[in-house]
Amino acid sequence: MSEGPPPIPDELIRCEAERISARYRVSMEEALSALKEAFGAAPKLASRVCQRHAREDVSRWREFRDVVRRCREELYYGLRRYYSASGEAERLVAEFERETAGSADLRRIEGLRAGLLEAHKSTRERMPHYAEFYEHFFELLGVPSRLLDLACGMHPLSYPFAGQGAGTELYVAFDKDERASQAVRAYARVVGQHRLVGVRGTFADVGWMDSLPAPGRWDVALMLKVVPVLNRLDRRAAARLAEVPARRILLTGSIQAMTRRQSIEARERRVLKAFMARSGRRVVGEFRVGDEFGYLLD
Repeated sequence: MSEGPPPIPDELIRCEAERISARYRVSMEEALSALKEAFGAAPKLASRVCQRHAREDVSRWREFRDVVRRCREELYYGLRRYYSASGEAERLVAEFERETAGSADLRRIEGLRAGLLEAHKSTRERMPHYAEFYEHFFELLGVPSRLLDLACGMHPLSYPFAGQGAGTELYVAFDKDERASQAVRAYARVVGQHRLVGVRGTFADVGWMDSLPAPGRWDVALMLKVVPVLNRLDRRAAARLAEVPARRILLTGSIQAMTRRQSIEARERRVLKAFMARSGRRVVGEFRVGDEFGYLLD
């Protein structure tokens, strides 16, 4: 049996990994692993690199740069996905549904809940800051009786229904993602189906507000990182969010870019301020936790 090509020299891979990690929100270990896999899929090039790197600058070869570029692009597009591993998220949701439907193993349910929060990019970024997040949340808002969470993702699974949020009577979670909606409906079996309701829908549907259960005025509408994203995709739909019948709105944006190591706070703040101006609401509080900042509007 013939052996494969020797591995690319560590100094070459490490240099490229450092450049990728400095620019994109991936660790050195993730960049190294991705590059080794990419060059492993090009054995002929890897052999030539190992034979000639001591005599010439192989990092300038077009074939070498092409492999690095494709690897960088795959990492970039992976960072743009809300689920880093879609199949894993679907497996977790299916297990979560089964456990909440028939199991009394609360430890197992809690482990799956934490796994689902970790599986979604937005909630994964909040994970180290959730204690601080809810401390600021309840300081600003008190305990809302009727709470509407728009483009919620997996965030409702983090809500302390049995703790600080025990006084919340109705939490409606709206998202177009079926996985998130399934997870929310499953979690409702744990916290009370009368208290947590998952609704699947899209802001592109001009009648989406009519699909919400328990019509009436909401105490708070959460728009966590949603307005800047929706503003890029559909400005009319973003503008319609200001019409939500809620007494107050908690509106947030991101401090760091989703993919690159750069601040986007100034850009996100401009979008939020334009939304506030259109809404005619006034700022009654500010919010800043982890990679998230925002405003409470009245």
